[in-house]
Amino acid sequence: MSSTSVSILVPLTGPAPELPSTLESVEQYLQTTGFEFDVRVLDSRDGDGYGAMIRRGASEAKGSVIVIVDSDLPYPVNAIGDAVALIESGSAEVVFGNLASASSAVLRWFLVPILPDPRLHLKAFSSDAARLLIGESKINDGGFDLELAYLANKYGFRIESLHANSNANAKPSFGAISGFRSVIAIRLTDRSNGYRAPRRCPVCFSSEVWSWAQIPGNVVRACSRCKSRYLNHFDVTDDAQPVRRELRPNAPAAETSDETAHAQTAREKTSFSRLAALRKQVASRARILEIGVRDGTFGAAASREYEYVGIDTAVAIARAARGKGLEVYCSALTGFVNTGPAFDAITLFHVFENMPDPHDALARMKDLLKPGGVLLLTTFDTEGILYLISERTRMAHNFRTHLILYSRSALIELLEHSGFEIAAVSPAFEYRDHRFLRHWVATRWPALAPIANAILRILPDPLLVSSGSIRIIAKRRAGPPMDVRAIRSVEPTHAR
Repeated sequence: MSSTSVSILVPLTGPAPELPSTLESVEQYLQTTGFEFDVRVLDSRDGDGYGAMIRRGASEAKGSVIVIVDSDLPYPVNAIGDAVALIESGSAEVVFGNLASASSAVLRWFLVPILPDPRLHLKAFSSDAARLLIGESKINDGGFDLELAYLANKYGFRIESLHANSNANAKPSFGAISGFRSVIAIRLTDRSNGYRAPRRCPVCFSSEVWSWAQIPGNVVRACSRCKSRYLNHFDVTDDAQPVRRELRPNAPAAETSDETAHAQTAREKTSFSRLAALRKQVASRARILEIGVRDGTFGAAASREYEYVGIDTAVAIARAARGKGLEVYCSALTGFVNTGPAFDAITLFHVFENMPDPHDALARMKDLLKPGGVLLLTTFDTEGILYLISERTRMAHNFRTHLILYSRSALIELLEHSGFEIAAVSPAFEYRDHRFLRHWVATRWPALAPIANAILRILPDPLLVSSGSIRIIAKRRAGPPMDVRAIRSVEPTHAR
């Protein structure tokens, strides 16, 4: 017996001669699924208007999945089971039934990319999604469904569109013109703070955030203020480290931005380049800390000139680095105990994106550095041209372990508010071997692969290229950081 309970809501917006047949078909089908279920017909006694009826019915529904069904059931009854399966499996929190025809491009442009079909009422919600979305809704007429779609994007719910083979002849609940009127009303309501704010951006604490993309099992959020991208849900282990997520099924398994996938020569040259940047900031024999040692290539080079200490959360990586004679501890930044003097420099190479709380991480780094100490980090730049032109294609890959991707301006502001003074900002050039570059081009622009292969034959291997990242060098200021944490001490009022 399934543990899923389903509440079926059937709104009556007009005469419904097919209602008895619909109820019989729905109940007979649900009895074969093993779901616990209840069916409720909604009419004018439940509220004045379609939206009011749904709000009343959803508020009293007891199921873990709430499904709204058309009274004439113009699609196969198993569409209900398909919608419930998407919710039950965690693939979606909101499901909109749609016909094969495309929805209005105008409405999608001005509102959200995934819209409900105006000819179908078929929708499904997890109980949490229904409680928030339907509870926050204001519209009672045909624009109610558009409002639900807008709020689902606003609060970061994962949305799926379910194709339903339908012979629906009902009058559309909204059209391009009437729908646009609803869009204006929804936008005005939001601008006047008529809806509760979503969960704030973890970088700048702005509530001006939006669902930017959907990846397997999560939603990528975008902040309109600081231009950062981040996951709506941070999956972390007990020691606050990000859980490695799987690529989408059709993505090349070999694709990776992990430097350990490059040839040893490329990794060594990249490490020497980073070391040269550090050498300009700190004197020989200074004490430095590397957070995230990877394969130990940088540590091996740095230990010849500096008093090197490294930390990494992976036991195998820390053990391998110690096998090379490096002083490396298996520890997260939050749990690391420095038993020696304060550090002259801290380095992070594509590690800061993995930290769930950037403010606490920078506060901890500031504590580990001596006044005037140097912080050298490289990270993706979401405002960079190279990143922007390939962002969509590598979205699922970037968020396999990364939690937050920063814009240049957001990172600079974050560092300055955390007690650091920016010393230098520059593109981060790194060495890539020809094998990696050929694979990178072939997976993104297959038509250009022959041209790229011909060009690579006359270029040195490995090749110094831009990876769409930036290198920031900052110095610790004396005194406390700017007081921006007061925002976080306020009792949260956001919806999700």
